[in-house]
Amino acid sequence: MEFGSLLLLGLLLAGGVLGGLVARLLRLPTLTGYLAAGILFHIGGSNGWVDSAALEELRLPISDLAMALALFVLGGQFRFGRRRNAAFRRLLRGSFLESGITFLIVAGLSLPVVQNIPGAILLGVLAIAVAPATTLEVLHEYNAKGPTTRMLKQLTAMSNIWAVFLFEVALLGLVLFRGGDVSFLDPLWDIGGALLYGFVAGHALILLQERVGHDNYAVPLLAVIFLTIGVCAITNVPHMLAFLATGAVVANRSQLFPRITTAMDGYAQPAIVLFFVLSGSHLNFHLLLENWIAVGLYVLGRTLGKVIGTHVSLRGFKNLDKLGADTDAPVGIGLLCQAGAAIALATYVRGYDQELSDQLLNIILGGVVIFELIGPLLVKRVVVLAGEVSMANLMSHTADREGRRGWRNVFRRAFSGRDLLQAGESEEMHVDRFMRPTTHALQRSANMTEILRFANKSPFNHFPVVNHEQHLVAIVTLNDLSQIAYDKATAALVTADDVATLTPEEAALPSDSTLEEALEFFRHFDGNTAAVVESEATPRFVGMLERTEVLHLAQRLHLEE
Repeated sequence: MEFGSLLLLGLLLAGGVLGGLVARLLRLPTLTGYLAAGILFHIGGSNGWVDSAALEELRLPISDLAMALALFVLGGQFRFGRRRNAAFRRLLRGSFLESGITFLIVAGLSLPVVQNIPGAILLGVLAIAVAPATTLEVLHEYNAKGPTTRMLKQLTAMSNIWAVFLFEVALLGLVLFRGGDVSFLDPLWDIGGALLYGFVAGHALILLQERVGHDNYAVPLLAVIFLTIGVCAITNVPHMLAFLATGAVVANRSQLFPRITTAMDGYAQPAIVLFFVLSGSHLNFHLLLENWIAVGLYVLGRTLGKVIGTHVSLRGFKNLDKLGADTDAPVGIGLLCQAGAAIALATYVRGYDQELSDQLLNIILGGVVIFELIGPLLVKRVVVLAGEVSMANLMSHTADREGRRGWRNVFRRAFSGRDLLQAGESEEMHVDRFMRPTTHALQRSANMTEILRFANKSPFNHFPVVNHEQHLVAIVTLNDLSQIAYDKATAALVTADDVATLTPEEAALPSDSTLEEALEFFRHFDGNTAAVVESEATPRFVGMLERTEVLHLAQRLHLEE
């Protein structure tokens, strides 16, 4: 059945909204519902209810836009500066090590099935790529914040950089292996041209935004995105690296990046919904069943590679720098999402070897069915285990089974306009369930340089000070720093212990405090964040509590202010 383009877009958006609603009721990431809606459209296309050709026509431009937005945001995670260079070098080495391990495991397991060395090498390279839009959407949906979230974003970006770079090298090797006539300048142009376009696009965006954008942060970005995609298509340059470079340029050369990305919430969501619904319509379970051995080995190898590679990168060997060990969350399983980037690269092989491209696509598309369905759940699990998703965000994505029993309660809520809760639920909810777990704190002997560095990286505006036993002894506020930071003579002499003006009694709560006690605490406390200690008897610092978190939960549980 043929639909007009606007009607089809409306159906896709409506299907995505309904699928997302069902997913939230089932405690699943919303985009899982989008994918499920897409699967229904795929079934409709197979039975002639939906025009499959029209879906294909919409897929490419929407996919390009959604990927561009996601890659732009990921590119902005790379901030360069004197103090960040060492961290970037560790990230570079760690991500390359993870990518290398993934490549070796997948290529080794795939060789007996693919039965040719170039195919196994290309499949190993494709396994490195991580779906940027899927990963970002889950992190954004749950409002995840913290070092693990930041690491996931950076590793996702770096994985795609290595995938594109190694893919160009592998493709050059494939052509030479087959005796083809190709110049070494071709892969160099693909990579260098993409970076050049990204560099130009980033500066063009800054210029447009500063000169004519004013408070409109949508039009300049969209103009630059569409122009860059078009130029890349005309010159046959892959645009993935271009948008990573664009984001990095804007983040490092201006102060516009946070405002541009914040404004995305107002206009990018329809493109994201359409992208995932169309991605779901591309999931082909027949390919999974027809190639189940090859797909199974690919999924197994990629999972092992990401998990083992990330573990090695985070923990390191004795003679290798560690990427970082601030989290015990299994970061590797958060890098399993895979869709558009790998499919696009596999399709690119078609220009050199049609048969090999079809073979790779069958395996990749079969793997995508699994990775796109379980990947979002695993990303959510990683950030939840890392303590970087607030209880309020989890509650807003959770069907309250205690208060939603049967249709009788549904109608009662509809007429009363409020959730039904079990008696005493607020008394049973303790601070340790909705605080932000962290052990990052200032030592009481920290000098002003260390204090300012800590404050610059902290997501909070109160900074805990601990002793050698990790017991909380004081809290430094932003106001404390403003009083002394610009007085160079004084700043050179003081420590965190000297600067702090708040005591644990004034600005800290025990972890076993109830939600009502936390609400009462913030009624009399002027700050927006408070420290959390293990107990009054053992004041070991265990986390931070935000006023907005307490108020959000109180509103959901209808506690009176």
